[in-house]
Amino acid sequence: MLCIMVCSFISCDKFKDSADYDIEEPVKDLAGSWYITKATRNGIDITKSMDFSDFRITFNGDKTYTIDNYLPFLVRQDGTWNVNDPQYPTQLLFKEGTSTQSNISLFEYQTVKGERQITLSFSPGCHSNVYSYILERVSNN
Repeated sequence: MLCIMVCSFISCDKFKDSADYDIEEPVKDLAGSWYITKATRNGIDITKSMDFSDFRITFNGDKTYTIDNYLPFLVRQDGTWNVNDPQYPTQLLFKEGTSTQSNISLFEYQTVKGERQITLSFSPGCHSNVYSYILERVSNN
């Protein structure tokens, strides 16, 4: 019995915290046009209360964005965007036109049912109203 226990301890690999592997979180790719699949205001689903179907936000690789068919949103005009951390972003920063001030949205980047989604949460003016939009990338089909 003792022999079996000793053999099993000897045969088990010990966890090695080494640099033999280096898994790095990829930078989040936002490039493309996105549309709203779900919208909430103050936690209440408003997706069917308004027509969100024509709204588009396009994030370009050069860190510019354009908005088509404005809805209550954090910014009204086209401008530039960035994230607070390229690999682990929690905030998406928007600058309208030539503004030097950033408008900040909470940001989540996830995969749901094989599709990339982003969630933006923000208050566009009145801080008592918090909007949350779930967006999916417009397919190129």
